[in-house]
Amino acid sequence: MAAIVAAGAPHFCGPDLGENMDKNNPRPAFLGACVRPWQAVFLYLLLGAVWVLGGDALLEHGLAPDWPWRPLAFTLKGWGYVLLTAALTGWLLARAARSEQQRSALAQEMAHVAEHAPAGMARVDPVSLRMWWVNARLADWLGLAPEEALGRHFREWIMPGDPAWAQGQLQQLLDGRINYYQSERLCRRADGRAPLPVLCTVSRVPARAGVPAHLVCVLLDMSEVGATRAALVRSETILRLALDGSGNGMWDWDLRQRRSTYSQGMVRLLRYQGSELPVGLHLLRLLHPQDRQRVRQAVQRTIDSGVPFDETARIQRYDGSYCWVQARGQRHLDAEGQAERFSGILTDLTDQRLAAERERLAATVVDNTAEGVLVTDAQARIVSVNAAVTRMLGYSEDELLGLTPRVFKSGRHDDAFYAALWASVAQTGHWQGEIWNRRKSGEVFPEHMSLSAVRDPDGQVTHYVCMFTDISAEKAQRQQLEFLAHFDPLTGLSNRLWFGQQLATAVQQAQRDGEILAVLLLNLDRFKDVNDSYGHQVGDEVLKHIARQVRAALRPGDLVGRMAGDELAVLVRQLRHADGAAAVARGLIAAVAQPWVSPQGVEIVVGVSVGICMCPGHADTAQALLQGAHAAVYGAKARGRGAWCFFHEEMTQAARERLELEARLRVALAQGHLQLYYQPQIDIASGRIIGAEALLRWLDPEEGLISPARFIPVAESSGLIGPLGQWVLRQACAQGQQWRAAGLAAITLAVNVSPRQFHLTDVASDCAQALAASGFAPAQLELELTESALAERPEEARQVLLRLRALGVRMAVDDFGTGYSSLAHLKRFALDVLKIDQGFIRDLPDSSDDLAISSAIIALGHSLGLAVLAEGVETAAQLECLRQRGCDAYQGYLFSRPLPVAEFTALLQAQAPA
Repeated sequence: MAAIVAAGAPHFCGPDLGENMDKNNPRPAFLGACVRPWQAVFLYLLLGAVWVLGGDALLEHGLAPDWPWRPLAFTLKGWGYVLLTAALTGWLLARAARSEQQRSALAQEMAHVAEHAPAGMARVDPVSLRMWWVNARLADWLGLAPEEALGRHFREWIMPGDPAWAQGQLQQLLDGRINYYQSERLCRRADGRAPLPVLCTVSRVPARAGVPAHLVCVLLDMSEVGATRAALVRSETILRLALDGSGNGMWDWDLRQRRSTYSQGMVRLLRYQGSELPVGLHLLRLLHPQDRQRVRQAVQRTIDSGVPFDETARIQRYDGSYCWVQARGQRHLDAEGQAERFSGILTDLTDQRLAAERERLAATVVDNTAEGVLVTDAQARIVSVNAAVTRMLGYSEDELLGLTPRVFKSGRHDDAFYAALWASVAQTGHWQGEIWNRRKSGEVFPEHMSLSAVRDPDGQVTHYVCMFTDISAEKAQRQQLEFLAHFDPLTGLSNRLWFGQQLATAVQQAQRDGEILAVLLLNLDRFKDVNDSYGHQVGDEVLKHIARQVRAALRPGDLVGRMAGDELAVLVRQLRHADGAAAVARGLIAAVAQPWVSPQGVEIVVGVSVGICMCPGHADTAQALLQGAHAAVYGAKARGRGAWCFFHEEMTQAARERLELEARLRVALAQGHLQLYYQPQIDIASGRIIGAEALLRWLDPEEGLISPARFIPVAESSGLIGPLGQWVLRQACAQGQQWRAAGLAAITLAVNVSPRQFHLTDVASDCAQALAASGFAPAQLELELTESALAERPEEARQVLLRLRALGVRMAVDDFGTGYSSLAHLKRFALDVLKIDQGFIRDLPDSSDDLAISSAIIALGHSLGLAVLAEGVETAAQLECLRQRGCDAYQGYLFSRPLPVAEFTALLQAQAPA
């Protein structure tokens, strides 16, 4: 037993267990096994003294003192003592050996049980709470080898829910006030598994046989118990939710104690304002006076005889109104067969009764309505028609019953029309629109029809209901009136009134959506001369020609209307800048300048002056826009015929400058005046350059360095952003390959893709071509997209990102947190990096708001498996703040400004290992 204790086996019994117990006799096997060593020596000496002295006295005086064999007797006495003590010693040694064997076997059995028990066990130092020994089960729970667990702090791995309570219980255990204590704890695991709930029992083993006092901790796996508890709670929750969600209320009346219990559904059914119904409430007192006696009798009958209780009555709610309810209940008997409780469910029938009333009224309406109502079964066979159907179609009801509505087909709709109709019914249960049908006489006429599917509770279609109205006269009249109300009879353009209404609607939408639009007023130059020279008939033909030219020159979504005899108004939408309106004006001037050729071959050319009024900027109402454009026309005419002018001169000048900048930018792209600068991206942990953002710079020979803030918007509005973006991709990939060929460290090159470029060009194809031409590794190319580019047309963006992912190109979201996309986009799109906008970095670490936002973005990115890079880091305090929150990388003036190729190459060379 001592050897097992020394080896670390736990003490679960006293040191004498197995030593003093005979296998078949529970009493002590030998007295010597129950006495201490000094007591055994004393008894041995006492027995020897009695033997020697008593034997000598007996031989000397008791027997014949003169016996001649007395010397021999003394000798035999001595040998007798030797033989007796030898036999006794042998018997004691054999008994001790057998006892030791039993003790050893018991110790081995206890050690085996402790090692392989289904419970976790540990011996713990009562002072330091360090573990001296753990069994295999506990080591497996901890995710450690048994020897690795030795010396670990018990409470750090077996964590109590209330450490203060556990410390108090331990102190009482050590003081002897309690024998053990139990608590539920969590077993932490070193291998990353979820903590294991356990029931921990702690007892104290006093010091004995050279082994100091220690604690024995036995742990039982409580995960299945916890799962059972959770399942029970879920089951109770589901039952409660099912009852509450059904809209029913439950009551339970204790017939002996005369107490009532009600569910939350009863509170809602009775429209009580509190969370629980008042104590002492009795439902019978709330019944309508006309129903009260009948229901009371039914309740008493159920309690007396046990027949099911099922009654319909009116009950008064707490707002004073009455509602119809169905009450169903039963009695409950005790063990002696006496009525003990009466419980049941109250169902609100108000909606059902209202529905029945509505059905009765609907039947009356159908019979008397002017609309045709036709009902078919699920196989489209007619089962019912009202009088209006027979009146409009010319059939009698008997002629139609059993037929299908195909008898009314006009032949004016193809199969695709009917396929779309039935697809809508199958998908939404409804179709509504205009359809042409045929009367019994053969006449084809238009109908406004509504077709609905009627389904049973299982969702299966049982009937179809068709309602239709003859709209022949209304249709013809409406078409004529709509045309005259909205359009100019000569040109077919919107008239002044209709154009004004459309313009007002567009202005409201623009103000709501932040859209820029413009009104262009076109005033024909010298049109009076045409009428005077060739007559008004030719003048009308010229006007129609100009209207066609203007329509052809407009973009989709733009509107045009005729304001007066020689004035046309154009609404231009979805503009980015005022120069967009100027570009449209130039296009319209060129379109109107196309000559009209008479049947006789005479060419007539009419010029036009264009006045432009912007919203916002110049005006914010439809009337003000038209007035501003009209005033701007005079400015255009003052510049000469065939000119355009903004309502404000400064906008005219700005638009011209942007148009000039666009022309210069095209030249710069063609002549190589554009360059790429590179700003390093630094790994925060190592401080090494891991990437660079490629930034476009325009070095104009005359003006010098032109800010991207000036020319990028111009490139986007003019469509030049596509070629510009393709050039940047090719240059960045080529430069990256040069650095790789020079043996410099592999870095990621990030290239910005504007939303306009992303949606107007094939970015995936451009990347593939740039990578193929340069040989640059796709995994080292990173495209930076803004949130708005992903949110504008998410499905289209997702397809492009999938193609880029197939190429192996990395994707980053630039300026994260400043756009309008939802978090669902981060989950949906295949992304690699989140870039925190510098607006959230600038005031770190002083701004608590920016600190919280940056921390949230970092945590969000890491939870989605994305790297996080901070932009605009300029101070060491900002960098330290980001490092503490686990940000992966940064870029900013703290490390370096954007550098030209040569200077950035020097940075990479300086970083290269020696």
